[in-house]
Amino acid sequence: MSKDMEKYEIYKTMHDNLTKAMRNSFYYEAIFIEYAILEDRLRALLLYAGIPTEKDGKEHKISKKISMIQSRLEYQAKYIRGRLPLEMLEQLRDWINRRNALIHNMANIPYDDVAVRQVAEEGNEWGRLIQNRSKSVINYLKKQQGGLQ
Repeated sequence: MSKDMEKYEIYKTMHDNLTKAMRNSFYYEAIFIEYAILEDRLRALLLYAGIPTEKDGKEHKISKKISMIQSRLEYQAKYIRGRLPLEMLEQLRDWINRRNALIHNMANIPYDDVAVRQVAEEGNEWGRLIQNRSKSVINYLKKQQGGLQ
């Protein structure tokens, strides 16, 4: 199986599991899947721009990836900034912080179904948005690289 087909199958399974988790109110499971999708898409954005996603063999945290996309010269083109505006990336960072607070305090706070459901629903939206936006930015980066060769 090709690497592209393998990635497709992984994403298909993740999306199927995400749909089931949301449908059955397994919001923490949904949040874990959403985070994995976001992490992967941000990683891909960096890799297609030729930016390393790790240092000393350790993968950068998701917040570092967002900061790199916000600040690196490779993402300042008008098209990219239109697809990945700084404000949107800050809103994504806010969602990640709320998600992290839920995950890291899971055993310390009373279960708040409303808050967990809201973070899961927002994460679902973020996943779709970042997947769509990253796809168009990656295609743009591929065209730019093809034009340089």
